[in-house]
Amino acid sequence: MYLIMKSCIVDASTGPGTCRRLADYMVRELRKRGVETSLIRLEKLTIGECVGCYSKKSSLCVYPCIVVDDASDVYTHLAEEAECLVFVTPTYWSAVPGKLKNFVDRLTSLENNGYLLEGVTAAILAVQEVSGGIEAATWLAGTLNQMGALIPPYGVQVYFTNRVAKGIRQAVGAKAYAKEFWTKRDAKLLADNLVKIAGMKTRSIRFGYKP
Repeated sequence: MYLIMKSCIVDASTGPGTCRRLADYMVRELRKRGVETSLIRLEKLTIGECVGCYSKKSSLCVYPCIVVDDASDVYTHLAEEAECLVFVTPTYWSAVPGKLKNFVDRLTSLENNGYLLEGVTAAILAVQEVSGGIEAATWLAGTLNQMGALIPPYGVQVYFTNRVAKGIRQAVGAKAYAKEFWTKRDAKLLADNLVKIAGMKTRSIRFGYKP
């Protein structure tokens, strides 16, 4: 099996909680499968807003992005090395947090300069308190796919916070909960699928727009 691969987990949480535990869990699962995995905690980074170069003139949107901050090195890693990319995000009113939105907006510089994410295998795990997780996750999945990333089977997952999940399990029973809702079992399956697809060396395949 092709195991010399690199992955990046982007944790958009703002502190300890379900998102952070889920991000740490995915790191462990990918490393168990022989994948060199880096963990990016967005809360620790200064990430400026996209300044809208593309909307002024497409040629002004260059790579590296003209906004230089803590995200710059992350973008270089994604463009040149990462084969798997996993976002773990909380849900804010059916959307992702503002810092993650800034991070994704500025991926436009990679898309506009050779589709530098084409062939990357990407997945999204969203955590919700009550609802809105699927809206946040599918927006992110759609955006990444438009940039050339591959979304694997079961690559969009939505979890409840541990507090809410505990209440639901008590109400419906552990067996019914495991059948109807996403659990760590599904995260393990996702780790398997990420390795299977990225192991096909998809970054070296020209899917359409990459030079």
